[in-house]
Amino acid sequence: MTTTSNVNSNSAVNDALKGGSSSAADLQNNFLKMLVTQMNNQDPLNPMDNAQLTSQLAQISTVSGLQTMNETLTALLSQTAASRAMDSANLIGKTVMVPGNAITVADGVATKIGVDVPSTADSVTVQVLDKNGNVVRNIDMKGQTAGVHDIAWDGKNDQGNAVPNGEYTFKVSGTAEGKDVSAIALVYGKVQSISGDSTGVLVELGDGKTANVDDVRRIS
Repeated sequence: MTTTSNVNSNSAVNDALKGGSSSAADLQNNFLKMLVTQMNNQDPLNPMDNAQLTSQLAQISTVSGLQTMNETLTALLSQTAASRAMDSANLIGKTVMVPGNAITVADGVATKIGVDVPSTADSVTVQVLDKNGNVVRNIDMKGQTAGVHDIAWDGKNDQGNAVPNGEYTFKVSGTAEGKDVSAIALVYGKVQSISGDSTGVLVELGDGKTANVDDVRRIS
């Protein structure tokens, strides 16, 4: 008589969980077909015992339940993302501070910039660089408490002369007892619109610049 080996329950569960494209009903139907085939072809002298049958039925119940839970969680996450996008629409027209390092100087006036200091720092320094990467201004902010701080740059170089109009970048650094505190450079931008992608809800700041809404440090 032809016999088949027992259904490997753990393997079936793992395969089912990896196969996210299958529905809970499909998983259950496929598992039951395998189980019926096994029972029809089992060795009558060594039949499947009740404990084994109960265990395998429990396994498919677990798979079905987990698959249904995954689908429910996915739906909830989608609804949450949509709700967050709607809530974030209130940011349109507001000015926000987000991570970035670009500065524009026009008519001797530089765009506003800032720094996020994660923990109290003994020293915070800023370097402004031109388009060629040359440092044009060093700013010593001295010690700063943890939090978001504006950086005062008057658009002048270290010699006190106004820098040419154009695009610049800046770097920030902070230390506490000689250790880096991972200061983060921030820029201001006016929110033009709200969008979303796989990373979450995004604020559109114009000129192709975007930032995740979770990265907004200040709203004004």
